[in-house]
Amino acid sequence: MSKTNFKTTRFILKGVFILMISLQTCFANEFVVDHKTISYTDTGSGKPVVLIHAFPTDQQLWKQQIEPLKKHFRVITLDLWGFGQSAPTDGKAITMTQYADEVNTLLTHLQIQHAIIGGESMGGYIALAFLNKYPQKVAGLILADTQPIADNADTKKKRETSAQDVLQHGTENLITGFIPKALSPQASEEIKLSLYKLMQKQSAKGIASALRGMALRQDMSGTLAATSLPVLIITGEEDNVISPQQSHDMHALSKNSTLVVIKNAGHLSNLEQEEKWDKAVIEMFG
Repeated sequence: MSKTNFKTTRFILKGVFILMISLQTCFANEFVVDHKTISYTDTGSGKPVVLIHAFPTDQQLWKQQIEPLKKHFRVITLDLWGFGQSAPTDGKAITMTQYADEVNTLLTHLQIQHAIIGGESMGGYIALAFLNKYPQKVAGLILADTQPIADNADTKKKRETSAQDVLQHGTENLITGFIPKALSPQASEEIKLSLYKLMQKQSAKGIASALRGMALRQDMSGTLAATSLPVLIITGEEDNVISPQQSHDMHALSKNSTLVVIKNAGHLSNLEQEEKWDKAVIEMFG
């Protein structure tokens, strides 16, 4: 082999090695507890930050956050039961507290005593439920495009109707109806397609369980008002699912919060404006 070819081969092999290392952050680990699988990723070092995905997605929602945030934190993501590669559900309600128990089980498995608990949309409901049940394990909160209040009667009825529809007819109607609400009009076709594919992977029973669980959640306004922990509140300025006013209300309610309103972003603000979203987290907790 010539000297030039040797250098070229070594360069290629080095590139392949670097690529393999970087891809490891995308591969989920899993463990089984009480015959139920929990799929998760754990990368980086420093303060642990747990990111809980929105409805109806899985931990791949955070794939753009992992690389920037792992330079500052130990970043942990997971698939909630019924989503992604975690244990399936049967369509019956999984409450926000039960999902919070799943997060706690993961932290126990990883021997993490305290963590910043973050969630977007439904993930925010779960983060608040976690604070309510496991306050001693929370070092701070990230509440993105979410709210502390419970569903009213009309919203509960709509969730049940949606749950029955996905169980009987599949998830396509829910997905196509959700995307225009979840993203701002400025969202690129690439983001829309990526979100569509992510939601398409989710099972009807998992989606139904989450819908029914969200309808059962309790008002967590008192829990949020009582904590003196640092709370980062993020909202997309064009969120059409949960009004940005809810974020302003949480900011007023909280003793120790920072509010970040992201322009040109809808309900899933981390997808549309990942750099601004990441910057808010790093500036608050890094």
